[in-house]
Amino acid sequence: MIDYKKVKTKDGSLTLKSPTFNECYHSSEGAVVESLYKHIIPAFEVVKKDEVNILDICFGLGYNTFLSVLKSPYKKINIYSPEMDEKLVKSLRDFEYPKEFESIRNIIDKVSTNYFYEDERVKIEVFIGDAREYIKTLKNIDIVYQDAFSPKVNKVLWTYEYFSDIKKLLNDDGVITTYSVATPVRCALFKLGFNLYTHPYDIIRKGTIASFKNLMFPSAKFDEKLKRIGDCKCLRD
Repeated sequence: MIDYKKVKTKDGSLTLKSPTFNECYHSSEGAVVESLYKHIIPAFEVVKKDEVNILDICFGLGYNTFLSVLKSPYKKINIYSPEMDEKLVKSLRDFEYPKEFESIRNIIDKVSTNYFYEDERVKIEVFIGDAREYIKTLKNIDIVYQDAFSPKVNKVLWTYEYFSDIKKLLNDDGVITTYSVATPVRCALFKLGFNLYTHPYDIIRKGTIASFKNLMFPSAKFDEKLKRIGDCKCLRD
């Protein structure tokens, strides 16, 4: 296993601290809780179809991808995920995941070794390289997990130009989920035509749900303050 600092989170799951970005891959709330409630549950509640295409930005420890497989209600789930840290991906066959991951251990091992897995129900492709270039090769994406390191340390994956490329690959009924509530990020999404909502779950800190459609979450709130968009300053490359 690579020599990254292990951090135990509140839900008992382990995460790591990136020496490159000096941030943990997950918040203290928990790797599993964060993946489920900031990404998977809201996305799966919105997107209702037999086969879905998911873009997981970025792969990291694979919690978003692997939990999507475990919780999938779909007949086929295709997940595409860029990741710069090849050594990290190779090390995941030895990572201490929660017990529920044991049922997909064969998938974890294949992805860690080959960066790819496919059967009749699941397809996973991990691209080792620049996410900004990779997303330009994709189309017909239904769900985007915007889960890169924070804008403070990884600005290039939060710019207006970046989200413009995300918009091009996203289906009309698609959704973006992210932990970020930063005003420049939300303003960029708003200017690109997205409706913005906060997560409706008390178990986690608030994040953002973005969709071209009007969503019907029971307790999600539309971001009314972004109607005054003229005062917003969007991130730029």
